[in-house]
Amino acid sequence: MTVCLTVDVEDWYDGMAEVGHVLPAPPLPPSGLEALGALLAGAPAARLTLFVVGKYCATVAGELRALAADGHEVASHGPDHGTPPQGAAELEDWLRRGREMAEEVVQRPVTGFRSPRFRIPAVGLERYREILAQAGYRYVSDCHRVGPGSPVKELPVFRWRGVPLGGGSYQRLLPKAGITPFLAGRKEPAVLYYHSYDFGVPLPSPLASRSPAVLKQVLGRRRIPGVVRRLLSDHGSVTCSEVTNDV
Repeated sequence: MTVCLTVDVEDWYDGMAEVGHVLPAPPLPPSGLEALGALLAGAPAARLTLFVVGKYCATVAGELRALAADGHEVASHGPDHGTPPQGAAELEDWLRRGREMAEEVVQRPVTGFRSPRFRIPAVGLERYREILAQAGYRYVSDCHRVGPGSPVKELPVFRWRGVPLGGGSYQRLLPKAGITPFLAGRKEPAVLYYHSYDFGVPLPSPLASRSPAVLKQVLGRRRIPGVVRRLLSDHGSVTCSEVTNDV
């Protein structure tokens, strides 16, 4: 079975602000990428895909370059973590800017995309796929599928009986055995995703939070490094680009 571990590289506080929860951020909070790199040192053959928010690239440039030099793939998570533009021309420009911002940092082609919160623009799924191709992407990883007619390769996040268990938000709440039992017997590549701030970034305490939205975001996050470490040990990981070469 092929497992593709992916990480959305973004600032937690910025993401919360985008959904209307503005919280005071500490000065220069760690990104989590250094801790992720240390974890990956224990699995030197594994390769992950990092979907990075364009405006966050400069903040984590050195860490991104180091991970890319170790064989991990850098892909785009959009130029920002907001809602994608609704018009076709504006959407293509937005997608292209996200790709170019990541390419400027890592100095290598960026061919993959994942939209913030898996949002589908008003142009509709099929037109969205066409615009992704026009903006220079070769594949997309989200929760949707056009099928054989898509001009970009599609790598949907793993679902089990309709539940998107491939998301770290689900995996941090699973029993100790984790997600591995749900992957048994799977023939298609299993795409799983996490966030950079899952790895050693101090977030508000669940006990101190009075916001259900914040509580939902932070509850169980400390379990994620252990989940990823176990998956790397049991299954390893390849990049999305490597997976699409075989799809």
